[in-house]
Amino acid sequence: MSVHVIRLWLPDRPGTLGRVAAAIGSVGADVTGIEILERGAGMAIDEVTIDVPDSTPVDDVVSALSRVDGVAVEDVHRIDDERLDHGVVGLHVLADFIESDRDLDVLSSGLRRLLESDWVAVVDRGRSAVVAASGDVPDPSWLIAFLAGTIHLDDAGSEHTPSDVIWAHLAGTELSFASERRGRAFRAREREHVSAIGRVAGASMRRA
Repeated sequence: MSVHVIRLWLPDRPGTLGRVAAAIGSVGADVTGIEILERGAGMAIDEVTIDVPDSTPVDDVVSALSRVDGVAVEDVHRIDDERLDHGVVGLHVLADFIESDRDLDVLSSGLRRLLESDWVAVVDRGRSAVVAASGDVPDPSWLIAFLAGTIHLDDAGSEHTPSDVIWAHLAGTELSFASERRGRAFRAREREHVSAIGRVAGASMRRA
């Protein structure tokens, strides 16, 4: 048995999720989780976590989904363990950060796990320095300039920046973090989660 996450575009109307689940079940796979990432203009973007038997190629699942009217598969990737709800993982990230006496390396590694991203970096804007990182981060000078340019934008993302980059400011501090997930765009719900984590982490640091 393997666990996969499938990101889908589908019509935002009653019955569509039922047809998606039926298509997945028709090839012997089982839906274990659904998260709605974005809704608008009559469409929804969902991530569906499924258990796939060893005897079933994941391509069979994709083919079954392609036969559901209006459904398009954006991404499929395998994960090693059972996937927890993003909200639960986010709480664990914050708890680990606070219990570690606000260790920024703990925060960056936790965020990378939450976002399933290529890298996460924490920048001190006042010092113009990367102070914590997880993964292969880009050139620090680009990263520092990028985060400095986001100060006037909404937290976590903007139509003026790449869709596969996400960030947030630790409210009330000079700290910000950014992350990239190449080839998989960050959606509205993920950006809301990250913005909230930045607010809570910032509040925790101010009260330290």
